[in-house]
Amino acid sequence: MTTVPTEGRNARRKERTRAALVHAAQELLADGRGQDASIKAITELADVGFGSFFNHFANKAELFDAAVTEVAQRYEDWLDERLRDTTDPLQRLSRSIRYTGRLHLSHPEEAKLLIGQFTLLYAGKAPLDGRIHADVVGALEALAPQADPGPSTVIAAMGAIAAVLAAASTLPEGDRGQLADSLVADVMRLLGADDAVIAELVNEPLA
Repeated sequence: MTTVPTEGRNARRKERTRAALVHAAQELLADGRGQDASIKAITELADVGFGSFFNHFANKAELFDAAVTEVAQRYEDWLDERLRDTTDPLQRLSRSIRYTGRLHLSHPEEAKLLIGQFTLLYAGKAPLDGRIHADVVGALEALAPQADPGPSTVIAAMGAIAAVLAAASTLPEGDRGQLADSLVADVMRLLGADDAVIAELVNEPLA
């Protein structure tokens, strides 16, 4: 009979405890209850001992940071899978916005959590910060290679991805894609694209 080393069992138990805490934090954040939740409430929801919390996180803020970052990474992986063959910078930004507006349809819990946290993520926290900024700047450079875009333009375009995620949650499922497509037109117009380019981007079929 093969025995599992004690170290291996302990490591797996710690991983399960940490995962349970992170999942509980994600549930609380998605429901808008994170700010008021105590560490005791979190451990009860995760079904782990109160003392176990401090084996993994120094405080509630550190746990919530891990919870949000994990969801953001899943979102980015999901988006990268859909954009892996997209090299044109305008298409890349357009498709990012269009797919994000449809995130509620396939990943409602992730979308719900990201609504309240997205601005923090694109404002300077991994994993989304560099990626979103690069997509916007890439689109700007493709439209006006010699231009020096001001920070307000970049920020406004970056905020569009957060805006479509939040706004789509308030609409019937059938209208969410249309909202995202409309926002693409607004963003591309802000960046300087002409109507012919905008029409091509908005009307192309998504895989």
